[in-house]
Amino acid sequence: MLCSNDAKFGDNRLKKIPLLVAALAFVVGIVAAQYLLSTNVPPTATPSGSTRVPVVAGKFGGDFTLTQAGKPTKLSDFSGKVVVLYFGYASCPDICPTTLAIISAGLKKLSAEELAQVQPLFVSVDPERDNGERLNTYAQHFHPNIKGVTGTAEEVQQAAQQYGAFFSKVTSTSAMGYMIDHTSNTYLISKDGQFVTILPHEMTPDTVAASIREALKLQPD
Repeated sequence: MLCSNDAKFGDNRLKKIPLLVAALAFVVGIVAAQYLLSTNVPPTATPSGSTRVPVVAGKFGGDFTLTQAGKPTKLSDFSGKVVVLYFGYASCPDICPTTLAIISAGLKKLSAEELAQVQPLFVSVDPERDNGERLNTYAQHFHPNIKGVTGTAEEVQQAAQQYGAFFSKVTSTSAMGYMIDHTSNTYLISKDGQFVTILPHEMTPDTVAASIREALKLQPD
């Protein structure tokens, strides 16, 4: 049995344990963050307000194969063009229409010469419902140059993971049956297939146009 002084000492020691655990977790978090930054190179702001992420070979981005109206389509098929890549789905009630409208407005700010060097891609994370011409019709409602692509669930998941995109099916009481939570970022891919820029959901048409123009100036390594 502890005497009163010993008991007080024991209580104080117990009170300090959560603080020590929190401190240890903080240190572990800092170390983990430093490790991730050293392996993936931290994003840096660009004059246009986008986020440029230097590519570390094998760590981020890269080619993928999906389908457009049933035909295999690779990212590398658009070599020589800057690709504007967005992951979403045609039944999305708000985020996707908003983002695609902003991308479209940004594309319209480009000259005909600039636009000819750009390929916007809308990757559907809902292959169950977005198949065939329905997806392409939806994408081109926003801009005639946007191509709608998707694939099997596994293929779409792989492409999304390569670019750090997230999506998850969520049960809904609406007539649609389910909705999909997903990343709202837009990605720019250089003419030689390198991931170079993330545009956040809060982007503007001016940001889109300026970022595309920056990407058009990039020279292959």
